Amino acid sequence: MLYDDKVFVGKVIKNARKKLGISQISLAQKVGMTDKNLGNIENGKQYPQVNNFLRLMEELNLSVEDFGSKLINKTTYQNSDLLKVAFAASPQKAKAYTKILKTLDEIVLYYK
Repeated sequence: MLYDDKVFVGKVIKNARKKLGISQISLAQKVGMTDKNLGNIENGKQYPQVNNFLRLMEELNLSVEDFGSKLINKTTYQNSDLLKVAFAASPQKAKAYTKILKTLDEIVLYYK
């Protein structure tokens, strides 16, 4: 299961960054975000955008499994496939995927 928890995701990112001895400012610059934004992610206040999340994973040598992914059932397989597509996407595609997913999420929330 991929944990849908801002605090958990932030801790994984923060621990990996510290383990590599990289400052927040340096990591933020490498992935193209502000250090304030990265701080909010590490402190569990927000999720990273998909393209930033993938860049963070690359810079920190993290994998989906580091975020609690276990291929247990069909839903998890589908989530894993989605992450693989997103990870392989160009920055332009990742931006488009993010917009599409946000729109779909808004639609689902509207009809709940």
